[in-house]
Amino acid sequence: MSDRLKSLLELYSKDPNDSFVVYGIALEHISAGNYEQAEKYLTSLMERDPDYVPAYMQLARVKENLNRIEEAKEVYRNGIDVAKKNNELRTATEMEEFLSELE
Repeated sequence: MSDRLKSLLELYSKDPNDSFVVYGIALEHISAGNYEQAEKYLTSLMERDPDYVPAYMQLARVKENLNRIEEAKEVYRNGIDVAKKNNELRTATEMEEFLSELE
């Protein structure tokens, strides 16, 4: 376990509702190739904070890495909608490009 992940987990134990910390933990798991763990953190983040747009792109990428392509497409579609709703058009465009590569 990396020092960064240890630090993030300490912060998480103090405030498990901090979206930025949860997202950071997920990214650390992605970097280590622990996609199942990343998926758990990203899913819980999105359930609690459905407007946290970057989580959609990362969760879709995780699902791609787990070879669950149809699920990845659905996450991209949902993420595009949320990004547009929150006026995060650059992120929406990026997810549209990733989605088009899968279709």
